[in-house]
Amino acid sequence: MDNFGDIDEHEVMESFRKMKRHVGIVYFMNTAKHDSYRNIDDPNYREPTNAEVAEVIETMIFIGHTKTDIARMLGIKTVSKDKTKVLRKWCDGEPTDTSSIPHSSWVHLLVLSGKICLYNAVPEEGWTRG
Repeated sequence: MDNFGDIDEHEVMESFRKMKRHVGIVYFMNTAKHDSYRNIDDPNYREPTNAEVAEVIETMIFIGHTKTDIARMLGIKTVSKDKTKVLRKWCDGEPTDTSSIPHSSWVHLLVLSGKICLYNAVPEEGWTRG
């Protein structure tokens, strides 16, 4: 980067503010661990409830994202101009009912919100690249 003149200082500071909130949530405020946060291969895993999806979306809003930002980050594409309609659908119904959110979107939302961290564990012995 030879030219720093095109960097928007306000945009950088806003990104930094969101990052600080995100780090705070990941390391200090993330105490709730639901079974829906587990790996799908875990026998104790269960699908998220409407209330759990709403809770994670509210965390994203607390960090500083809008619902439209969240929909964009999840890659939600709709014919309608209202991208947040899908997010609302995932939270609609009784709080204890299972949400209609696809598993891949659920995991992506958990990672973006800082509720979980994904990592690849490679065994120390006996592993080869296939």
